[in-house]
Amino acid sequence: MVAICPNSLGTTGKDVKIDLTEDTLTIANINTTIGYARYSGPEQVIEYIFVHPAFRRMGYGKRMVEILANHVGQSLHPKPPISPLGQRLFGVVKPK
Repeated sequence: MVAICPNSLGTTGKDVKIDLTEDTLTIANINTTIGYARYSGPEQVIEYIFVHPAFRRMGYGKRMVEILANHVGQSLHPKPPISPLGQRLFGVVKPK
């Protein structure tokens, strides 16, 4: 795991760590997993993305998408089906 600057992920000052492998990204603090994403760089897709409910609306989902895009060197799009929250994250629908 690699330490990430807490402010870069919108946390409340707790240490946040990421683990990035060839097909998964995990963000965690000392107590729990904050978010998780599966992706395929060759297919240019994010297969699955999840943010723990207690950490939603703090920028973790958006930051995971940014980390993955930087890692593979291109934009990634969501793989269907897309949940309502996923639609909002990827800008398919605008928040009310």
